[in-house]
Amino acid sequence: MSVQQRAGRWTLGEKTDGVFIVKKGGQYEAKILTDSYDPEPEEDERSVLSTLIEVRDSRAAREAFHEYVRTESRLVPSRE
Repeated sequence: MSVQQRAGRWTLGEKTDGVFIVKKGGQYEAKILTDSYDPEPEEDERSVLSTLIEVRDSRAAREAFHEYVRTESRLVPSRE
């Protein structure tokens, strides 16, 4: 998985075409899917037990990542 964006301890990595993973300090936090995501019947990335964000394209994925980080950073006090 290649890191596309970084914001402090937060990273946005592209898992596969159209599937982005948001992590904080290496721990999975959320998944962002773009319109280019073509699900395989046996492994649909939409079945997650955490935050799922669906956007139009990779640019919107990066914007959603930064908005998610801003929102989560306000909700949880930093221990850094």
